Amino acid sequence: MLIPMKIDYALRFLVYLSVNNDKGLIKTDEVSKDQGVPLKFLQRISNELQKADIIESNRGPSGGHKLKGDPKSLFVSDIIKLLDYTLSPIECIHNEDVCIHSDACSQRELWIGVEEVLINHLSKISIKDLASRQSNLNKKYVSFI
Repeated sequence: MLIPMKIDYALRFLVYLSVNNDKGLIKTDEVSKDQGVPLKFLQRISNELQKADIIESNRGPSGGHKLKGDPKSLFVSDIIKLLDYTLSPIECIHNEDVCIHSDACSQRELWIGVEEVLINHLSKISIKDLASRQSNLNKKYVSFI
């Protein structure tokens, strides 16, 4: 199973904002360059996060983005749900019409359970947790330079 890039990019964006929270507003192009996320894609993601009231965004030369709430209370699973993705390893779990076996499939419950384990695990990992890990990795990387 592959995690959609939109989720990965949204998490990278939120972690970057959290790590750099003391800088105030962060420009989209700064995040794009630092994280290797295509600018246009990041702009669409930031619009969705702003509409969901997760980030604050201001336009103009002194504009940028910052987290609105506490990153300790924002979980990876929240972002997945917000961006309307599932972590289903197969399509038929949430769309029975695509499967000819859905009425009598011994594997369906197995894959539903796999998705539940993933979501449960990701419901315990906050943006703050990821930002703390990233800060520690950044310190290690800087010490090697």
